[in-house]
Amino acid sequence: MNSGKRQLPSSFSSLPEEITENILARVSRWNYPSLSLVSKRFRSLVSSMQIYKTRSQIGSQETCFYVCLKVRNQPYPCWFSLWAKPNQTLTKQEGTTTGFNKDSSGTSVVPTPFPSSHSPHVTNQSAIDIDSEIFVIGGPYKEPSCSVRILDCRSHTWRDAPSMTVAREAACAFFCDDKIYVMGGCDIDEDFANWMEMFDMKTQSWTALPGPGADEDELRSLLRECYYYDIAVVRDGKLYLAIDDKKYAYDPKDGTWKLVRQQSSFPFLSLVVWCDIDNIIYGCTWSKVLMWFDSKTEGREWREIKGLGKLFEDRTSGFGTRREFGMANYGGKLLVMCNKQKNKIWYAKISLELRFNNGREIWG
Repeated sequence: MNSGKRQLPSSFSSLPEEITENILARVSRWNYPSLSLVSKRFRSLVSSMQIYKTRSQIGSQETCFYVCLKVRNQPYPCWFSLWAKPNQTLTKQEGTTTGFNKDSSGTSVVPTPFPSSHSPHVTNQSAIDIDSEIFVIGGPYKEPSCSVRILDCRSHTWRDAPSMTVAREAACAFFCDDKIYVMGGCDIDEDFANWMEMFDMKTQSWTALPGPGADEDELRSLLRECYYYDIAVVRDGKLYLAIDDKKYAYDPKDGTWKLVRQQSSFPFLSLVVWCDIDNIIYGCTWSKVLMWFDSKTEGREWREIKGLGKLFEDRTSGFGTRREFGMANYGGKLLVMCNKQKNKIWYAKISLELRFNNGREIWG
C-alpha cells in the first residue's frame, strides 16, 4: 500500500564496506586520485592493498607504463606514468620546467605520486618488472651497491629487498622461472665466483652462481676485456649472452655455459633494446629497424616488422644509447619510446598483427 511518502534513495556511504570496495575496484585506477578527495573513507579504501586484491580477483587489472627520467637540475630520478585520457588537469613537476602535453588521443605522461628522493638511480638493464612491482638492482655506473629496491606500483611505495652478496654497478638483471639472475657490474675475481648470482623469489635469498669454468678461457677473457654485453632470455629457459660477435648460452638447470655458433637456433642482432610479448621477442637495431623473433619458427631468424616504414623517417637523429631509448609490452602492444630531441620524449604505441603471406609475417 502506498503511504504517499516519497522513498529516498539510499546513501552510497551507507553501503557495507565490502560492497563499496567492490564497486570502487571496478573503477579505473586513474580515477583514484580524484576519488580519494571525496572522503576519508574513500581515501582509505583506494589506498589499501585489499582493493588491488579485489581488482585482481574480478579481472579489473589495468596496464600501466612507468618511465624513469633524469631531469636536468634534479638530484634524484623522476618517475612518470603513461595515462590514457586522464581527466584531471596536468601540471608541471615541482621545481622543473618539464611540461606534460596530451597527444591527439588524450594520452599524457604525468608525475607519479611519491617523493623522487626515495628513488634509487636506475639503469636500463638493472631494472626489471615482476607483476605489479619494479626491482631496481645495484647502483648506476661508478656507484656500485648491494642494495635492491622495490617499487610497488599499486601503493606507489618503495621498500628494500634482501641485499646482493656483491656490490654491482650497471649490472645485467633478468627474471626467469621465479628467479632473478644478475651478471657483471663488479670486479671479476680469479675464479669468476662473484660474477653472477641468483635471487629466489620463494626463499627471498641470494645465491652465488658459478661463472664460466676453466674450460671457457675464451669467454673469461672476453668478459674481463669488455664491460658491456647483451643478454636475452628465450622460451627454452636459457640465458643467452652476446659479446664481441660471439654468443654463449647459460643453462640455469645445470649451470653450464656453451658456445653458440652461427648455425645456432638463436641468432643475435646488435639490438639497442628488446622485450617479450606473448613469447615473441621484439627488438630495435642501432639503425632503428624494429625486428621480431620466434624461437619456434622454422629457420628461427630475425625478421623486420612490416608496415612501419614511416615510423623512423629521420634515422640520423634520436637515440644512440640504451639510456635514450625504451621498449616494453604495453598490454599486448609494443610501446617504443626515445629521447628524439632535447627535452622531447617521442613514443609510439604499436598494435601487432600476425599475417600469413609467403610465410609468417608480423605487421605493426
